[in-house]
Amino acid sequence: MKQKYKALVKQYSRSLDLFGPSVEIHFDMHMDSAEEYAKYIPEGETLLDVGSGGGLPGIPIALARPDIKVILCEIRQRRASFLNIARSQLGLSNVRIFAGDVRKFKEPVSWVTAQAVGDLGVLLKLIQHTVTDEWHLLSRRPKDWVVPEKVGPYSVEQERQGLDEDADLVVLHLSRK
Repeated sequence: MKQKYKALVKQYSRSLDLFGPSVEIHFDMHMDSAEEYAKYIPEGETLLDVGSGGGLPGIPIALARPDIKVILCEIRQRRASFLNIARSQLGLSNVRIFAGDVRKFKEPVSWVTAQAVGDLGVLLKLIQHTVTDEWHLLSRRPKDWVVPEKVGPYSVEQERQGLDEDADLVVLHLSRK
Protein backbone atom coordinates (compact mmCIF):
# COMPACT_ATOMS: atom_id res chain seq x y z
CA MET A 1 0.00 0.00 0.00
CA LYS A 2 2.91 2.35 0.66
CA GLN A 3 3.93 2.08 -2.98
CA LYS A 4 0.37 2.72 -4.13
CA TYR A 5 0.22 5.87 -1.98
CA LYS A 6 3.57 6.99 -3.33
CA ALA A 7 2.29 6.46 -6.90
CA LEU A 8 -0.84 8.52 -6.16
CA VAL A 9 1.30 11.33 -4.74
CA LYS A 10 3.52 11.26 -7.81
CA GLN A 11 0.47 11.36 -10.09
CA TYR A 12 -1.25 14.29 -8.39
CA SER A 13 1.44 16.23 -6.55
CA ARG A 14 2.29 18.84 -9.16
CA SER A 15 -1.23 19.54 -10.40
CA LEU A 16 -2.73 19.81 -6.90
CA ASP A 17 0.30 21.38 -5.18
CA LEU A 18 0.35 18.68 -2.50
CA PHE A 19 3.85 19.21 -1.12
CA GLY A 20 6.79 21.55 -1.36
CA PRO A 21 9.86 20.50 -3.33
CA SER A 22 11.78 19.35 -0.23
CA VAL A 23 9.07 16.87 0.77
CA GLU A 24 8.86 15.54 -2.79
CA ILE A 25 12.63 15.00 -2.89
CA HIS A 26 12.67 13.28 0.52
CA PHE A 27 9.27 11.62 0.30
CA ASP A 28 10.46 8.16 1.41
CA MET A 29 12.11 9.66 4.49
CA HIS A 30 8.86 11.43 5.41
CA MET A 31 6.92 8.19 4.93
CA ASP A 32 9.33 6.34 7.22
CA SER A 33 9.09 9.13 9.80
CA ALA A 34 5.30 8.97 9.75
CA GLU A 35 5.41 5.25 10.45
CA GLU A 36 7.45 6.02 13.57
CA TYR A 37 4.67 8.35 14.76
CA ALA A 38 2.23 5.45 14.61
CA LYS A 39 4.15 3.54 17.30
CA TYR A 40 3.22 6.10 19.97
CA ILE A 41 -0.55 6.06 19.52
CA PRO A 42 -2.46 3.63 21.77
CA GLU A 43 -4.80 1.10 20.23
CA GLY A 44 -8.32 2.34 19.46
CA GLU A 45 -7.47 6.05 19.66
CA THR A 46 -8.54 8.78 17.24
CA LEU A 47 -5.86 10.97 15.69
CA LEU A 48 -6.51 14.42 14.22
CA ASP A 49 -3.98 15.37 11.53
CA VAL A 50 -4.17 19.17 11.28
CA GLY A 51 -3.24 20.63 7.89
CA SER A 52 -2.98 17.23 6.24
CA GLY A 53 -1.95 18.56 2.83
CA GLY A 54 -1.12 15.51 0.73
CA GLY A 55 -1.57 13.13 3.64
CA LEU A 56 1.72 13.22 5.53
CA PRO A 57 1.87 11.94 8.21
CA GLY A 58 -1.80 10.90 8.45
CA ILE A 59 -2.02 8.42 5.58
CA PRO A 60 1.13 6.46 6.47
CA ILE A 61 -0.08 6.31 10.08
CA ALA A 62 -3.46 5.00 8.92
CA LEU A 63 -1.75 2.42 6.70
CA ALA A 64 0.49 1.25 9.56
CA ARG A 65 -2.27 1.28 12.19
CA PRO A 66 -5.70 0.14 10.95
CA ASP A 67 -6.74 -0.11 14.63
CA ILE A 68 -6.88 3.68 15.05
CA LYS A 69 -9.16 6.26 13.45
CA VAL A 70 -7.39 9.01 11.54
CA ILE A 71 -9.11 12.29 10.71
CA LEU A 72 -7.34 14.22 7.98
CA CYS A 73 -8.18 17.91 8.33
CA GLU A 74 -7.41 20.07 5.30
CA ILE A 75 -8.83 23.51 4.53
CA ARG A 76 -7.65 23.68 0.90
CA GLN A 77 -10.21 21.99 -1.32
CA ARG A 78 -7.79 20.67 -3.96
CA ARG A 79 -5.76 18.88 -1.28
CA ALA A 80 -8.88 17.60 0.47
CA SER A 81 -10.00 16.20 -2.89
CA PHE A 82 -6.71 14.33 -3.18
CA LEU A 83 -7.14 12.96 0.33
CA ASN A 84 -10.56 11.58 -0.65
CA ILE A 85 -9.03 9.97 -3.75
CA ALA A 86 -6.22 8.45 -1.68
CA ARG A 87 -8.61 7.15 0.99
CA SER A 88 -10.73 5.50 -1.69
CA GLN A 89 -7.85 4.08 -3.77
CA LEU A 90 -6.05 2.74 -0.70
CA GLY A 91 -9.20 1.32 0.90
CA LEU A 92 -8.62 3.19 4.15
CA SER A 93 -11.80 2.53 6.10
CA ASN A 94 -10.15 3.99 9.24
CA VAL A 95 -9.71 7.42 7.61
CA ARG A 96 -12.16 10.30 7.48
CA ILE A 97 -11.59 13.63 5.71
CA PHE A 98 -12.62 16.91 7.32
CA ALA A 99 -12.46 19.39 4.44
CA GLY A 100 -12.53 22.69 6.25
CA ASP A 101 -11.09 24.94 8.90
CA VAL A 102 -9.96 23.00 12.00
CA ARG A 103 -11.62 25.69 14.12
CA LYS A 104 -14.93 24.23 12.94
CA PHE A 105 -14.02 20.66 13.84
CA LYS A 106 -16.22 19.77 16.82
CA GLU A 107 -15.18 16.33 18.13
CA PRO A 108 -12.95 15.89 21.19
CA VAL A 109 -9.52 14.39 20.44
CA SER A 110 -6.51 13.56 22.54
CA TRP A 111 -3.99 12.75 19.77
CA VAL A 112 -2.92 15.39 17.21
CA THR A 113 -0.33 15.70 14.48
CA ALA A 114 0.57 19.04 12.94
CA GLN A 115 3.61 19.60 10.76
CA ALA A 116 3.49 23.07 9.24
CA VAL A 117 0.85 24.89 11.23
CA GLY A 118 3.00 27.36 13.15
CA ASP A 119 4.31 27.45 16.68
CA LEU A 120 2.56 25.73 19.57
CA GLY A 121 0.69 28.86 20.63
CA VAL A 122 -0.79 29.26 17.15
CA LEU A 123 -1.70 25.58 17.00
CA LEU A 124 -3.35 25.70 20.42
CA LYS A 125 -5.51 28.65 19.37
CA LEU A 126 -6.67 26.63 16.36
CA ILE A 127 -7.52 23.43 18.25
CA GLN A 128 -8.20 24.47 21.86
CA HIS A 129 -11.93 23.81 21.45
CA THR A 130 -11.37 20.19 20.43
CA VAL A 131 -8.46 18.87 22.53
CA THR A 132 -9.11 17.19 25.85
CA ASP A 133 -7.62 18.16 29.24
CA GLU A 134 -4.80 15.72 28.52
CA TRP A 135 -3.69 15.45 24.92
CA HIS A 136 -0.65 14.51 22.86
CA LEU A 137 1.04 16.17 19.91
CA LEU A 138 3.25 14.24 17.50
CA SER A 139 5.45 16.44 15.34
CA ARG A 140 8.66 16.48 13.33
CA ARG A 141 10.88 19.25 14.72
CA PRO A 142 14.50 20.39 14.26
CA LYS A 143 16.94 18.75 16.66
CA ASP A 144 17.61 22.09 18.37
CA TRP A 145 13.90 22.87 18.92
CA VAL A 146 13.26 23.80 22.54
CA VAL A 147 10.02 22.63 24.12
CA PRO A 148 8.29 25.19 26.32
CA GLU A 149 7.37 24.18 29.87
CA LYS A 150 3.84 25.51 29.39
CA VAL A 151 1.60 26.11 26.40
CA GLY A 152 -1.43 28.18 27.37
CA PRO A 153 -3.06 26.39 30.32
CA TYR A 154 -1.16 23.13 29.65
CA SER A 155 2.01 21.86 31.27
CA VAL A 156 4.23 19.99 28.82
CA GLU A 157 6.30 16.82 29.02
CA GLN A 158 8.19 15.51 26.04
CA GLU A 159 9.64 12.40 24.48
CA ARG A 160 12.08 12.59 21.58
CA GLN A 161 13.23 10.11 19.01
CA GLY A 162 15.82 10.88 16.36
CA LEU A 163 14.40 10.60 12.86
CA ASP A 164 17.39 11.71 10.79
CA GLU A 165 20.39 14.03 11.06
CA ASP A 166 18.21 17.15 11.03
CA ALA A 167 15.02 16.29 12.89
CA ASP A 168 13.44 14.52 15.84
CA LEU A 169 10.02 13.07 16.34
CA VAL A 170 8.77 15.06 19.31
CA VAL A 171 5.90 13.66 21.32
CA LEU A 172 4.43 16.27 23.63
CA HIS A 173 2.15 15.23 26.46
CA LEU A 174 0.06 18.26 27.42
CA SER A 175 -1.93 18.36 30.62
CA ARG A 176 -4.26 21.06 31.92
CA LYS A 177 -3.47 21.70 35.56
